[in-house]
Amino acid sequence: MVVGAVLVVVGALISLIGVFLPWLSGAAGETGNGLDDYLFENADGELQIMESPGTAMIVGAVVLLGLGLALLFAGRVLAVAIIAIVVAAIGVFVGLGMLGIVSDTKDFVGDGSIGVGAVLQPIGPLVALAGAIAATAKRRRFR
Repeated sequence: MVVGAVLVVVGALISLIGVFLPWLSGAAGETGNGLDDYLFENADGELQIMESPGTAMIVGAVVLLGLGLALLFAGRVLAVAIIAIVVAAIGVFVGLGMLGIVSDTKDFVGDGSIGVGAVLQPIGPLVALAGAIAATAKRRRFR
C-alpha cells in the first residue's frame, strides 16, 4: 500500500523533473527542454509548431503527485488509486507523443539528438502506473 503510493509520487517527480532537462540537443551545443517550441508533422504532412509541450506534462505530473500524496496520507483509497491509474495511463500516451514531437523536430533540423528529458516523459507515468496498480492490489493469504 505504501509502496504503491511512493511509486506514484516518484513517477510524478520523474516526469516533472524531465520537463526541465534537455529534450533535444543540437550539434552546435544548444539544447531545448520541454518549455521550448517544437515542430511536428500533422496528418496532412504539414509542419506545425507545438508551443511548450512540457506544460501538459507538468499538469499531469502535478495531478499524479497530488494523487500519490493522497494515497500516501489517506491510506488505501480505491477511488483515488483508480483515478491515478487513469491519469498515469493517459500520461504514458502523452509522454510517447512528446517523444514523437521531439523526434519530428530532430528529423526536421537534421542534426542533434534526443535528450534524456524527452525519454523520461513516458517513463515517469509508467512508474506511476505501476504504483497505482500496486496500490489497488489486495494482499491475499492462501491457506
